[in-house]
Amino acid sequence: MRLKLFALMLLTICTFTGCYMPLTGRVIDAETQQPIDGAVVLVEWNEAHGLGLTYHTVYKIAETETDKKGRFSLPGAYSPFIDQPYLVIYKQGYVAWRNDNVFPGYEKRKDYDVWQHGYVYKLERFKDGYSRDKHSMFMDTGIIGSDMRKTPRYYTGLMYESKAGTEEVERKKRDKIRSDK
Repeated sequence: MRLKLFALMLLTICTFTGCYMPLTGRVIDAETQQPIDGAVVLVEWNEAHGLGLTYHTVYKIAETETDKKGRFSLPGAYSPFIDQPYLVIYKQGYVAWRNDNVFPGYEKRKDYDVWQHGYVYKLERFKDGYSRDKHSMFMDTGIIGSDMRKTPRYYTGLMYESKAGTEEVERKKRDKIRSDK
């Protein structure tokens, strides 16, 4: 009887607090509906501290890559004090997918409910008119992790976006100088 009561209490606590079970999903190309192999999937849980003027610290970060069928699996996090996680999916050549906002306009994402198992994540191709610098900032703003070295694949993608953005600006400057001559 005590074990059943304990299990019921634990289930109740996890239902109404920050307990997130392991997550599985699939990443596909939004246009072709084909699976995307090697997309980086990053999740970060943060913990709030203090009353009134609160601050947040990283509770847990997990990262993985999709397989040839676009599938991935991430561990969960179990603490009554954690916030809703940030989930970011990135593959070079695509717009990063975040669970809170949509690029390029930062509109609030309305097609995703907190933590959905078996969800199919659709990545849009990166368009010529998009700014790589703004995209890099979009990728970075959902994550507060102070030590991104703990997420090497995501960090590498973020650095690629920043470098590509700088190269894009330099190319536009060169093209303008050439057209002015």
